[in-house]
Amino acid sequence: MRATMKRALSWILAAAAAALMVCPAAAASSPWLLVEDKGTNTQPVSLQGLSGRYTSVQITLKLSSAPDGLSFVSALSDEQTYSTSQLSGDSLTIYVTSKAMLNQDSTLALGTLTAGESFTVVSASGLKLLNVGPDDTQTLTYSSVSLSGSGSSTPSRYSVSAAAGISGGSLQISATHARRGETVTVTALADPDYVLRGLTVTDRAGREVSVTDLGDGKWSFVMPSSAVTVNASFVPEGAGQLPFGDVGENDWFREAVAYVYDAGLMSGTDGDRFSPNGTTTRGMIVTILHRYEGSPAAGTSDFRDVAPGQYYAEPVAWAAASGVVNGYDGGLFGPERMITREQMAAILFRYAQYKGLDVSGRADLSGYSDAGQVSGYAADAMSWASQTGLITGVDEHTLLPGGSATRAQVATILMRFCQFAQAQ
Repeated sequence: MRATMKRALSWILAAAAAALMVCPAAAASSPWLLVEDKGTNTQPVSLQGLSGRYTSVQITLKLSSAPDGLSFVSALSDEQTYSTSQLSGDSLTIYVTSKAMLNQDSTLALGTLTAGESFTVVSASGLKLLNVGPDDTQTLTYSSVSLSGSGSSTPSRYSVSAAAGISGGSLQISATHARRGETVTVTALADPDYVLRGLTVTDRAGREVSVTDLGDGKWSFVMPSSAVTVNASFVPEGAGQLPFGDVGENDWFREAVAYVYDAGLMSGTDGDRFSPNGTTTRGMIVTILHRYEGSPAAGTSDFRDVAPGQYYAEPVAWAAASGVVNGYDGGLFGPERMITREQMAAILFRYAQYKGLDVSGRADLSGYSDAGQVSGYAADAMSWASQTGLITGVDEHTLLPGGSATRAQVATILMRFCQFAQAQ
């Protein structure tokens, strides 16, 4: 059986290589392979320095040894993308192809190499890239590829780009590419009668990068070992005035609270209190999305614990009929139950599908120590929410899928979702 599978894989790789060899050529400047966490048993790999639109890639990596249990997990997993790999001795050949463009600007994330022991990528060769241009298709071929990454003498540079859909102002970024540890400066320029409400930087996995306010609309951040996206929120002057005494001007959640309050999505809990650290229930989340949808009439639901007349009764009925929410066993919805981070991701994921938004993006969650705690039903949703930056880790290594979502966190997630929807 194993021999049959190996022959089949060899045939696939050979056919793929033949398909790529349409018009062998070489670019003026060669791309390079970035290997992160070199010398460990888990190493993300990506191609850097690309110029063009690529739909297929094949590359062979020479390893220091043939480690036990070596596997390759592609960074892209959707219906449009196919990937495979073959280990022959200490050489690993990777092939990825897609109906859509694989690379993001100058970076193409291939995936992650994982083994039961540490190893090192010694060299790379046999790189073939299928470049799809506006008028023709061309194959670029490189016999050898330089390496960069931790422990390498060749410093790697990552792309810095502004998010799509920014309105009410613009961003000036000091560099389009930067090396890890370099300081990048961003200048936010508001349009007339607009002001900057907030600025965020996220890496490829959707994790936030710390930013420093330099004053006068200037911000800075230290470049991580990943491509980053800079986003900004500009609002009309006078907007964002809050009646809440427990939301300070310098609180990290103020921008999000002002956003959802202005949009009529969330209000206070008691008089002049927003209760940013208060928990949020499943009934509250569905009610907020119902408001965002324009409060359509829906009647009643079949859930035994959703009584007519409750503030969430019609929102739950609408969400259930639209496929946005599911209940628990026994015909229960649990409207008063605290919502978890993964439940929120699942609800937003289904709502985005209901709205016809693009939900194909996926992030690699393996870098989080508790990624294995994500429930099966929420796996795709959490990966999508992380890739889009809606839900980030509570720190660099912790995702906390079963943790509660405070009102401040919910406000932030909702603001990001609205911005995500507006950008499409």
